[in-house]
Amino acid sequence: MLNPNEDTEWNDILRQKGILPPKKIEPEEEIPLPPDPKSILDKLTSDELDEKLDLLEDGEIDDEEARFLEEYRRKRIAMMQEVASKSRFGNVREVTKADWTTEVTNAGDTFVVIHVGEKGHGLCSLIDQHFRKLAQKFPTVKFLRGEASLCIPNYPTSNLPSILIYKSGDLKEQLIGPEAVGGNTVTVKELEWHLAKLGVLESKLTKDPSKRMNIKLAHSNRIKHIGGELSDDDEEDHETDDDDN
Repeated sequence: MLNPNEDTEWNDILRQKGILPPKKIEPEEEIPLPPDPKSILDKLTSDELDEKLDLLEDGEIDDEEARFLEEYRRKRIAMMQEVASKSRFGNVREVTKADWTTEVTNAGDTFVVIHVGEKGHGLCSLIDQHFRKLAQKFPTVKFLRGEASLCIPNYPTSNLPSILIYKSGDLKEQLIGPEAVGGNTVTVKELEWHLAKLGVLESKLTKDPSKRMNIKLAHSNRIKHIGGELSDDDEEDHETDDDDN
């Protein structure tokens, strides 16, 4: 009996003449490729990568995976060194006219933010507080504080506080006087927002905090204008807790 699936010369002739249907071609079984070590490493958490690195030290990793791990380790060390080199500040340093060139002019490709203030000046004290918080939060930025009389002789009190922003020895921006720095009630978030807009630091704030403050003040003034008073419950309803981290 003729087997139509048999691979013979006669069957080939019959297929060419259309007497037999074309021979079914069985799909070849796909052999799964071994997983790419790099793709596996990319999916690991930091702790899992640390465990892998420990195994690498013990020689318990195959050569291909070890190669990618070595590359990862070199990149991570370089990244950590870069962050450490940039994050070398973290506090507010005092500066005077005598060390201005060293601390400011020769600071290199680093943003230097200087508060020129005066002890006992209310708004200057507030800016000092904000600078301390910002210096801790953004250790890659160099925050300095200079007593006006020791930095700029005969500097007008009306110019206080002043915030000067330098980079590569050049004065990039200056905020002179109370209004320029945000007024007597300026918040640390408002100052952070302004510095972020100038490119001094990278902030996680997504909205201008001064606008939210203005909305709150406008609402408060409207309530007072019509002679109404908010109850405790109403105050809770109108408070917003949408500050960004």
